[in-house]
Amino acid sequence: MTDIESIYEKLSHVISKEDFLQRVQEKVESMGGLCDEPMAAMLVANELGFSDVGRDSVKIENITAESGQINFVAKVVSVFETKEFTRNDGTIGRVGNIIVGDETGKIRLTLWDNMADLIKAGKIIAGQTLQISGYAKQGYSGVEVNVGNNGVLAESEEEIDVAANNQKIKDIKDGMGDLNLTGKVLEISDVRTFQRKDGTSGKVGNLLLGDSTGTVRVTLWDDRTEFLNQIEYGDTVELVNAYARENAFTQKVELQVGNRSIIKKSEKKVEYEEKFTPIEDIKADMNNINVSGRILDIGEIRTFEKKDGSTGRVGNLLLGDSTGKIRLTLWDEKTSFLDEVDFDETIEVLHAYSRENAFNQQVELNLGNRGIIQKSEKEIEYREKFTDIADIIPGESYSVQGKVSEIGELREFEREDGTENVVANLQLKDETGSIRLTLWGEQAYVIEDLDIDSEIQIINAYAKYGLNEEIELSIGNRSRVIML
Repeated sequence: MTDIESIYEKLSHVISKEDFLQRVQEKVESMGGLCDEPMAAMLVANELGFSDVGRDSVKIENITAESGQINFVAKVVSVFETKEFTRNDGTIGRVGNIIVGDETGKIRLTLWDNMADLIKAGKIIAGQTLQISGYAKQGYSGVEVNVGNNGVLAESEEEIDVAANNQKIKDIKDGMGDLNLTGKVLEISDVRTFQRKDGTSGKVGNLLLGDSTGTVRVTLWDDRTEFLNQIEYGDTVELVNAYARENAFTQKVELQVGNRSIIKKSEKKVEYEEKFTPIEDIKADMNNINVSGRILDIGEIRTFEKKDGSTGRVGNLLLGDSTGKIRLTLWDEKTSFLDEVDFDETIEVLHAYSRENAFNQQVELNLGNRGIIQKSEKEIEYREKFTDIADIIPGESYSVQGKVSEIGELREFEREDGTENVVANLQLKDETGSIRLTLWGEQAYVIEDLDIDSEIQIINAYAKYGLNEEIELSIGNRSRVIML
């Protein structure tokens, strides 16, 4: 390192040697042991406007894994906790990390032993400007600078503006590190535990974040997963020093938040608007579907036993918009929403997935614990689409309207499980033809309020072959009968 005499030679025309040496000594004392006299001399020179008296100072954007020993000035952006580890010779080492930046970018510093102790002692804080001397190399998440006992970390009074390099989601690529991002919480997963190869237990959880350019899944590990209990849908979250990896299963790039990253709630406003899919565009096996619709039908909540012996709950809604209608199945805790809504109310369903019903081959929506269902103030236009009786074919669900031409009797019968039920039949006609209606359970009692030529609408009845292989409509608890 350049000695004090050679540094002063470059400053002799602006300051006396006595004043220079006095300021060097004051700098050493004020730093509390953070730097030696040569480094203090360089800092004094910087304060006097001479930043090139020592080793050439570089900008962060020019630091590469091949730069080797470097000297630069940067502002502390983030400080992380130190850790202890055992070396091969049995001695205990200490390591810590900080993120520093200048007007050209940001970079990670890895501090070892005595330098790491400065973090624990509180002598390195965010917002502080440092004169840094260390060794550049390729780290796990990109180029980093190692500062050991032979390196230099000294406080500087130089004003440094840190580049604002918040990424947009659309710009994130696999392998990127030191990522800073602000996004809106769209989805929060449960925390799962797993066993590592070394036998220890780990924890993992996920967030889905969105900004004006797209969405990205964020994975949190171990202690970081506790953050998931502190946030809710719609919150703004800020990530510092995350890194991007491609999910081997989905082939989608995700962000990882480990012990070197920071995740926190933010008051920043994030522009994000959910994209809603018209019901007619929903196909089987789609994921992350958002839909708005009016409630056309509300099913009962049923309980069942899961494979692990626990009790599950399931319920259904029928939703409609201007393009069509679809059945939504709610699972477990989500079923409580059915007690909070009524017919014709508008709701939003976020992050649902679609599957084909094996029984009726109809595409349906499912909402699990990652999805969101909520009331909405949107005005949703829905008009039931009625099918002419002549156009009905088996294996589909239909809505029809017409006049009652025959009314059967209410009959009781015993199911295979020993419980009792009721059934009744009607004959319905329109201008194109006539069809038999079979009404089950509570629906059967509607015949008590009907007369010949009563006009009715049947919503969501299932067409199948009945007696004599003639097509009939089956009206169960998923159907509605409306008297006009």
